[in-house]
Amino acid sequence: MKRWLVGIITTLFLISGILISPGSAQAQEKTDYEALYNQGVSEGIIKQADVSLETWTEENKNQYEQVYQDGLKDGIYDKSMSYEEWIKFNNYGQPPVVDGEWEEVPQKPMVKGVYKGYTVKKGDILITNGTSSSGLLGHAAIANGNEYILDIPGKGETTRQWTTAKWMKEYDGKGWVKVYRLKNSSVANDAANWADKNYYSTKGTSKQNIFPKYGMTGSRYSKNPTYCSKIVLQAYYFGTGNKSVIQVFPSLVSVYDLPNYFTKTYKPQQVKYFK
Repeated sequence: MKRWLVGIITTLFLISGILISPGSAQAQEKTDYEALYNQGVSEGIIKQADVSLETWTEENKNQYEQVYQDGLKDGIYDKSMSYEEWIKFNNYGQPPVVDGEWEEVPQKPMVKGVYKGYTVKKGDILITNGTSSSGLLGHAAIANGNEYILDIPGKGETTRQWTTAKWMKEYDGKGWVKVYRLKNSSVANDAANWADKNYYSTKGTSKQNIFPKYGMTGSRYSKNPTYCSKIVLQAYYFGTGNKSVIQVFPSLVSVYDLPNYFTKTYKPQQVKYFK
């Protein structure tokens, strides 16, 4: 074959490779699951007693990687973010780590607002792995009253207010559900009221008149579009006056890292765990 023809064929091959491969280099990078797992263990986030390397690897391959790819496709984060960086941002796919736990004080039985021994309290933060959104692992909600739970479920949806029993039945059984609570009930009440009047009803009634779209774009000040963990953090950031409740408000709020955005004084503690 003549040199000029070989050159043309080689050039065309290289060009076609460039045309079909944008972003594929990142997709083809082999993830070192064992190294990531060990790093998560060393940071105290992955508990070996709870999840083995084999189980964690399978969860990444069968669940987490698809959420990551969906986030790339929807432009949730910059395409330069590697899978390793993304899974670390999502707390290695693990429940939030807290310094300690405390049991809720038993309250007078109520007809509503109770689920399997858990009595919802205004400002409670609920986190579950029962569902995930494009680019974000897990789901979060806030109790905007002593009976109701407020959240935004996902793409194509708006905010909703469900009873405790309805919300818990939706996610309990699909995975685990953890409930976090601030010891300062006054701060929790203020956050719950803010969430209610900014994301459900401006009048604080049962009739919804606020309908934001679901989306992960926009600043921490914007309320439309919005997403689940952002609503929770905004409530405690904007709804609690000049109190130093939140220490950091990132551009993208990780569900599984929510408790760690609070200052030490106001950091919520786990009061219930359904699995």
